[in-house]
Amino acid sequence: KATVSVLYWNTTSKMKATRTYLMHPHTRNRQMLRDMLGKELIKPVSVFDPLSARMAEESGAKAIQLAGSVAANVVAGVPDLMLATLNEVADLCKRISRGRGVPLIIDADHGFGNAVSVQRCVEEMTDSGVSGITIEDTHLPARYGSEGETIKGSAGGFELTSVEEHVLKLQSAVAAKPDPSMLIIARTSAYAVGGVAELCKRLAAYSTTGVDAVHFIGKPTPEELEQICTAASPLPLMVSGAQSVPDTDLLNRNVSIKLAGHTPFLAAQQAAYQAILGNDVPTISSPDLSRLLEVEKYKALQRDYLRVQNPAAGMK
Repeated sequence: KATVSVLYWNTTSKMKATRTYLMHPHTRNRQMLRDMLGKELIKPVSVFDPLSARMAEESGAKAIQLAGSVAANVVAGVPDLMLATLNEVADLCKRISRGRGVPLIIDADHGFGNAVSVQRCVEEMTDSGVSGITIEDTHLPARYGSEGETIKGSAGGFELTSVEEHVLKLQSAVAAKPDPSMLIIARTSAYAVGGVAELCKRLAAYSTTGVDAVHFIGKPTPEELEQICTAASPLPLMVSGAQSVPDTDLLNRNVSIKLAGHTPFLAAQQAAYQAILGNDVPTISSPDLSRLLEVEKYKALQRDYLRVQNPAAGMK
């Protein structure tokens, strides 16, 4: 089990000494994520519930992610328009991260409010076992009379907040961390709104707030990516989707995390819908489901603590 050593002053020996404690599993996961930054290109697997998280971990995933859009779909059956509450999303994160030995990164939209509200968001996500949260600089939810097109990738936002407002929100988020190992990731859609110049201006400002990484939405050219890397330095970058350079070059450009789409959730919904319509669809085998549900573990618990001779499998 992971441990942590704490330095203290021994009043008896009048010397410095250390105490070793078991590290909480959530802190261990956060430290794992920190240790991977800059050393490899992390590709979190998109999950949507405890079982899909277990599948990802079993497959060897180094990290998992919960998208804001997926969270809204799952907890409330609504589109990604800031309709899911902080408590609903935090509860889903808690169920996903319970017992998992892999870090969970959550899209926390704009932090569920202003620079004061974001502290509650950080506290709730930390308590829910999240390892890293992204906080974006989009006005959310959309304001009355918003004009133009919605910002791609946002929860229905039409405009960015000011640099000053988001800098203070990020500083507030960093100050609220109950666990220092929790990662706060600044996110921006500035590339789509104002091009590489606006993006670099914001990344340079956000990198001074104490956050651990910066996440930008878009697909810049290789030359622009160099500018972005310089602006964010020394912080690692997180990107979404296909980029203009191959994955083998991303780490050399200080990109540490690359998010993909949410195929597992979409595939699960398609399979469920077809099955409900009465169409034939592939289903998971009983042995695979039994393993993922840890049936043998629970049968052993029934034998050991309930003195049940023929434990129930709990499967249909």
